[in-house]
Amino acid sequence: MRDRIANIIAAYSAQGIHRTGTDIDKASAHWLANEVEKIGLTPALFSFEFDRFVFESATIAVGDTVIEGIPCYDCPPQSSTATGQLATSDGDGDIFVVTKQSHVYLNELRNNSSCQALVLVTPAHMPAGGIALLNAEQFRNPIGIPVLQVSNEQGTLLQQLSAAGNEATLSIAASTETATGINVGTTIVGRQPELAPLVVMTPRSSWWRSASERGGGISGWLEIMRLLHARGSDRDVIFTANTGHELGHTGYDYFVAEHPDLESAAHAWLHLGANFAAKDGNVRLQYSDDEIQILAQTAATIAGVREYDEVLGRRPGGEAREVYDAGGRYLSILGGNPLFHHPEDVWPEAVDLDKAARCCDMLNAVAVTMSSA
Repeated sequence: MRDRIANIIAAYSAQGIHRTGTDIDKASAHWLANEVEKIGLTPALFSFEFDRFVFESATIAVGDTVIEGIPCYDCPPQSSTATGQLATSDGDGDIFVVTKQSHVYLNELRNNSSCQALVLVTPAHMPAGGIALLNAEQFRNPIGIPVLQVSNEQGTLLQQLSAAGNEATLSIAASTETATGINVGTTIVGRQPELAPLVVMTPRSSWWRSASERGGGISGWLEIMRLLHARGSDRDVIFTANTGHELGHTGYDYFVAEHPDLESAAHAWLHLGANFAAKDGNVRLQYSDDEIQILAQTAATIAGVREYDEVLGRRPGGEAREVYDAGGRYLSILGGNPLFHHPEDVWPEAVDLDKAARCCDMLNAVAVTMSSA
């Protein structure tokens, strides 16, 4: 299994940048469908149209210095310009340079700040030169003022310019275009199809190559599929790998719209989230209830997953939060990642293959129990 996981993560990362609606993302969907076929199942590709955010340029200029960046994809989808004094604290200027990457904090600034625009700096601990992008949580309901994301290299320069009280002009040229997203799935028909189904879900899109962010979930998704196809299942098992994770869980929402009431009616959801294959990152297990917690803890011990954080009964991270909101049952696995959303999350440097294999062993054991009557 370890070699299969390595091959899947390497193949996923090698394809390129997996942003929803791009040619690479479409090719990646067909690659994943082919992997499902290799297992012996018939893949289903569900396509949907959406308005994709597209930017032509995104810069901040201070005198003759022009710094390029990437706007937040849930900014208002039109061109915008802001001119004024740079600041390193909210309220002291017109364009605020932000070093704290937090959705809650950033959204407060976007909705309530007196600033005209924000510049979000990639965390200092990450490699220089690349931009670690925030997910567009409000993608379908764009919010607030323009936000430009820049590398930590440029962030140092911007902070120096801010301290000197320089004026700047932030410009974003953006629009929308109709694009196609593709979810990939299949179903294993159970021996007792009257039982409530098990859903095995993973996101498959991301900002960059995302070897350790997405690789664990995609390889684990295929490993569970391979195991349950070989041994059979009492209940139906629905597999879905959704695009649009980075765009406010867009693909997940389209999947749920095609399967009304499944969030609460399923026997349980297995959410294979981000980063549990990441080198130097923690593992986090999220549970809806005590029964699933005990099941997961037992499987983790047997598989050799020794250290992990736990979230029980509170609103979890990732797509599992939607299941939580609907009152459904779930086990969710994700984790930390020192290269989260950064371009250098690539194979093999960013991946802890042994940890990924142990987590997949644990998930296989959980899936066998959850799929039985």
